[in-house]
Amino acid sequence: MEQKTTEKKRKQRHGGWFAAGVLKGTLLGGLTAWLFYRNIYGLCLTPGFILVSLLKERKQQRQRQKEREQQMFAGWIGFLKESLQVGYSLEQAVGEAKKGMLTSYEEEEPFLCAVSRMQKKLQLGMPIEEAFAELAGECTCEEILDFSEVLFIAKRTGGAIHQVISNTEQMIRERQETLRHIRAVLHSREYEVRLMKTMPFVMLLYLSLFLPGFLLPLYQNVLGVCVMSAFLVVYGGLCFVVDKITAVSL
Repeated sequence: MEQKTTEKKRKQRHGGWFAAGVLKGTLLGGLTAWLFYRNIYGLCLTPGFILVSLLKERKQQRQRQKEREQQMFAGWIGFLKESLQVGYSLEQAVGEAKKGMLTSYEEEEPFLCAVSRMQKKLQLGMPIEEAFAELAGECTCEEILDFSEVLFIAKRTGGAIHQVISNTEQMIRERQETLRHIRAVLHSREYEVRLMKTMPFVMLLYLSLFLPGFLLPLYQNVLGVCVMSAFLVVYGGLCFVVDKITAVSL
């Protein structure tokens, strides 16, 4: 039952970004065909716009998923540390930490479902370090993989598990705080970038509506199509470069 619910939610999230990508790509492709070519053949570019839009939406969806997973892992690690402090073993603390997470998140969250599977493996006798390694394999958060590797070494060498958990929690918190600061600094720049991206379309739309004769030489002839195509390629390249510069990822 739990697995079916998780699969249903996964499909809903997949359908969400896919539908958004197709819709945005179709609208942008149709607008570009009308503003740049004023010709039905311009719609041939629409599949390309849809593909680019899908790739962008998918990347953003994965980034949001990764950030949420990292946030949940940081919270879970915090509960794990508290459980160890009150005397639970590491194996028992896994389940106790999950109970703490359920006060803020639904049990169907992918990360918590992975923790539930890990808990069942521990109940069947799997070593804790192997269970964490498999948890890291199911998740996209790099901190989980790093933690599982450090935990493996600590268990084999008799290291301080509590200190490993504390250091991991602190590292994630500091990284999240740094990212929030960077995004706050870039927030105003992002609005400027969006404005710059829309300006060519706004200008062409204005000229098309209020000065239609001004753009006529650019339509219905080979030279005009070449000029508009070259402008579109340069514009697309600049948008790609700007997105790379302003991108902030985990």
